[in-house]
Amino acid sequence: MTEKGEKSTFMEIISIKNIVNLSIVDMVMLQLLLKHEKPVVRHILYNEISQFLNREKQKVVKSIKFDRQSPGAKEFKELLDNDKKFSTSSFYNSLKNLEGDGLIKSNKNEKDRIISVEATKFTEILINTISKHIMRFGLIEAEKNKLFPDIIKEVIQKEVFEVKEIKKFGTALYISFSDFINTKCIKFLVNATDNLFVLLKEEVFENICKMGLENIQNSSVFGGTIRESDNFFDAVIMPYHFKTTELKDVTKKTILKEAFRITKENGVVIIHGYSDLPNIEHALLNTYIKWVKNVYTDIDTSSENGFKDELLNAGAKEAKVFVYKGNLFGIGRK
Repeated sequence: MTEKGEKSTFMEIISIKNIVNLSIVDMVMLQLLLKHEKPVVRHILYNEISQFLNREKQKVVKSIKFDRQSPGAKEFKELLDNDKKFSTSSFYNSLKNLEGDGLIKSNKNEKDRIISVEATKFTEILINTISKHIMRFGLIEAEKNKLFPDIIKEVIQKEVFEVKEIKKFGTALYISFSDFINTKCIKFLVNATDNLFVLLKEEVFENICKMGLENIQNSSVFGGTIRESDNFFDAVIMPYHFKTTELKDVTKKTILKEAFRITKENGVVIIHGYSDLPNIEHALLNTYIKWVKNVYTDIDTSSENGFKDELLNAGAKEAKVFVYKGNLFGIGRK
């Protein structure tokens, strides 16, 4: 196996649970070690970490404006004011633990004393994996979950309710194959529908039930067929960017065709996803786009024409596809 292939394999099998015991200081230490092409003396590494932590603390303090009436403000300010230094004992303890995990290699002299330390080939793999999780769940997903509920609400109100001159759906089905669900989206759909059905993973549906929302029923799929009868729903809404439904022998194309089968005449099927990433030449954005592609290996992007073809081939008599606030939407009318 090539080194590139080996890194790819490792990144696929490392999960958050494998790195849960790593501290922020551990990650800073590993990142600094990677910047050294040669082994580095431990004292130099300790000074670099201490200087880094001090600079970052000053940046945080300068950038924060405190609302002293906000819960936790007093305690958080005391935390930032605490001038506790990174101790040498903590440093050496981290080195020992990281070496035990195969992330640092110590070099010794003939008297068996450590003279320097260096990164192993697994250090970069781990740092890339951590960056992958932080980018996806700490940055992109967090921002998307905050903004998307209002976006889909605006699209449904403008493109469906106003066009049909209605205030809500009678019956609607929301389909998702994610391990997570945007609760704000679900709450909007509950209010926008007299009777909301969902097709979700069982454990995800159980979490929704605990929210105390009423008028939600769980649907199911058997052998590629959704439980409900023909012409049952006024609308079906589903994300269409997943590469797989994680249902045995059931593709998202099959589910989309099923969506049109169970939708009433003149009803709508709404799909949403992501448009193709642009090909641009930019020193900073090229790196970012490369990272996004690496992080979202389970996501499909599409062109507007591609989205339209998907809807028409699945059973739409007409389809409207558009980008709204950076999200790709397709509305197929049966």
